[in-house]
Amino acid sequence: MRNNNGKISIILLIVLGIFTIGYFFIVNKFSYVFDVDFEEDLYELKIASIERQSEIYAQGHSELFSESNDIYLTVEDLVTENVIISNNAGNVIDPRDNEKTLNDLKVKITNKDNEITAKVLV
Repeated sequence: MRNNNGKISIILLIVLGIFTIGYFFIVNKFSYVFDVDFEEDLYELKIASIERQSEIYAQGHSELFSESNDIYLTVEDLVTENVIISNNAGNVIDPRDNEKTLNDLKVKITNKDNEITAKVLV
């Protein structure tokens, strides 16, 4: 009997070791699925915000479209008009890299059949 209990203990340890290795392999695989790049998500939200604020600005300023249905403004122009929130220095910080700004990005605002759309040209 004593021999059988020793064999059972060894078999249980082997099975437990196999399950442990399998568990770590599966957890490692799934952890990459849930990996989120917050900086990139914040950048996309910032771009969407700039586009939406540009549309709202253009809806209130129809004189912008007196010469053409397409106008181009920089983010810095929109900051000057208080359309977009910036820091004290008037810079819109890039969430992906705090050393860079988005001020040089151009925004194309289009008025087509009285429907105003804005697109940041990256």
